[in-house]
Formats: sequence, C-alpha cells, structure tokens
Amino acid sequence: MAFFVPVLVVLALALTVLATFLPFFRTEQLLGASDDEVARSVLRAWRVDYSFPGQAELSSPSVPLGFPLLLASAILLTAAVLGIRQAATRRPSPAARRTTLAGAAFLAGSVCTIGMHGASRLFDDRPAQVDTTVLAGMWLLLAAVLAAAGAAVLSHRRFAAGRPGWADPALAFADTTTPPSGVTITVLPPEND
Repeated sequence: MAFFVPVLVVLALALTVLATFLPFFRTEQLLGASDDEVARSVLRAWRVDYSFPGQAELSSPSVPLGFPLLLASAILLTAAVLGIRQAATRRPSPAARRTTLAGAAFLAGSVCTIGMHGASRLFDDRPAQVDTTVLAGMWLLLAAVLAAAGAAVLSHRRFAAGRPGWADPALAFADTTTPPSGVTITVLPPEND
C-alpha cells in the first residue's frame, strides 16, 4: 500500500511522455461542395500537420505545447523519486506530498491549455463545416491527469491519517489554571460608596 502513490505518479509520468509523441486533435474543414475537398490539420506537441486537396502534407512548427508537458513530467519524476524514498523509509515526507500536488496541478493546467487550444473550434458558432476529433494523445493526457490527481489525493489522505488526533480537552486542561478560553478573567469585588 505504501508504493501505491508513487506507482500512480509513475503511471501519470509515463502517459504524459507517451502522449507527447501522439497527435492530440484532428480538424477537418470542407472547402467545397464535394466531400473530396477537405483541409485537415493535426495538432501535435511540437508541430501541426496540414493536408490540402491535391497537395503533399505540410508540417509547420506550432506553439510548442510539448514544453509544459516536459516540465510537468520533470515535476512528476521528482515526485516519484521522493515518493519511492518516502515509501521505503515509511516516514511521511511533506516534500513528496507537495511535489506530487504541484506535478498534478501543473499537468492539469497544461492539459487544459492544450484542450482549449485544440478544441477551440468546437465552440465556434460560425456556419463553416468544421469537424474536430480528439485523438489518442489527448486521451492519454486526460488519463495522466486522473492518475496524477489520484496520487495527490491519496498522498494527502495517507499523510492526514498518519497524524495524531486531537487531544482530549479534559486531559489537556487538567493541570493548568487557565480556562479553556485561554484568558483568565479577574472578577473584582464590588466598590463601596
């Protein structure tokens, strides 16, 4: 059970790295009246591939969506190493918890950015016939976000379960004259006129 969190982090790391090699979205737009005249673009981590009717496929550098994914992978790798070390020593490590949470949050933000970049045409109201398809790379990124979020939740839950509970108030105030409010209230005798 101690290695469950690092296993989820490693799974999220592997899925993220694998997704950088796969396409995220394919967009198809009809250019004419026939179905043969379709312009296609495929969004990837490092480039966009374009194909137009009667022309060879073109690759164009795009917004480098792979950089935030690589940074998220580096954070997840650090979280995995710290988590494995924590599981081996069986001592809670705040650094492992924080790094797991940071990696999951950064990966979720990166995937949301990629999703909005690629799926912006899904929310377009123009009457153009545009079809956007989610491809394998995006599905892998979504699975990686779920694995990383699960690891972050489990790491915090396990850490919270390992802390001692609240002390019994009756025992906590048994040896002190200070009341539970923490302030001693002095009552003065009434004044004589």
